[in-house]
Amino acid sequence: MRVVIQQLAIFLLPILLYAAYLYWRRWRARVAGDPEPPWEHSNWYWAIVAGLVLTIATFFGFEAFTEHSPNVPFRPPSMNR
Repeated sequence: MRVVIQQLAIFLLPILLYAAYLYWRRWRARVAGDPEPPWEHSNWYWAIVAGLVLTIATFFGFEAFTEHSPNVPFRPPSMNR
């Protein structure tokens, strides 16, 4: 579970930073009386959507193609083989 949370945090940090930047730009545009920049018309929007789709597909792919056997005893990871 920790790995999933770390991967999502790595993915979400740039999205949150860009959302904060866009919110700031929209606020500045409202104060100046200019039109607000749309979120959907930027290249970042489509890059984020593609990244999200690929991340979800990867999670499902790894789960589908990883063998899980309930009869195998747990062996913790180690550097020694």
